Amino acid sequence: MNDAAAVGAALREALGGRVEPAVRSPRRLYASLEARDLPEAARWLLARLPGCRLATCTGIDLRDGVGLFHHFAVNGSPLVITLKVLLPKPDPRAPSLLPLTAAADWIEREIRDLLGVSFEGRPAEGRFLKPEELAGSFPLRRGFDPAASRERTDG
Repeated sequence: MNDAAAVGAALREALGGRVEPAVRSPRRLYASLEARDLPEAARWLLARLPGCRLATCTGIDLRDGVGLFHHFAVNGSPLVITLKVLLPKPDPRAPSLLPLTAAADWIEREIRDLLGVSFEGRPAEGRFLKPEELAGSFPLRRGFDPAASRERTDG
């Protein structure tokens, strides 16, 4: 099953219609879903598509919330599947994929530090990319003030 349309239809059926697939080409599938359904969709991809792996995750501060895009690649295939969720601000939360794949570890920590997304189900960890003085400020969010951040770190 290396065709985006076939994967999209099978994923939609497996999740009882809770996924909205959009096929951009035979090799590119975008699947929109609610954050609560993310682990189930990821589990299905990893189990049903041989060689499927989480390649990376992208976070973007959008007008309507924080967009979270988990990109899955299939080894030996040009197929790329992106699971898209929109998280509400000001406190975006999503289930962690760390219990399913170690590939989620660093990227979730980066997105937490830079965009303020809380990944539920992760162990408690300190800052990853930012000093403690910048806890609570998120450099990739709209409205981030670099001058105010410099004042906090420069004293």
